[in-house]
Amino acid sequence: MQLQIHRQNIRLDQSQLEEIERRMMFALDQFDSWVVDATVYVEDVNGNKGGIDKSCRVLVNLRSGKTIKVEDIDAELMAAVARAADRLSNVVGREIEKKRAH
Repeated sequence: MQLQIHRQNIRLDQSQLEEIERRMMFALDQFDSWVVDATVYVEDVNGNKGGIDKSCRVLVNLRSGKTIKVEDIDAELMAAVARAADRLSNVVGREIEKKRAH
């Protein structure tokens, strides 16, 4: 599975990039045979104006051809990343269960 991280209007140091990668890989690792790739988009929506504006959006392409999108916004980027990763694991798991049931 390939994982790409894109950022917009936000600076990330190496440890933050590694943490985002670690969380997303942990969320998707159990579904590795079902997932083609995942792209993470992190953004500071309002720039330096502040507020609850750190966005983490994840797009996952499954081998079935379906694309799953999960997004979360928070004042703290890593909180948004953590919640998005948790939700992603749940959504991908449910989608795979549906496919297995058919």
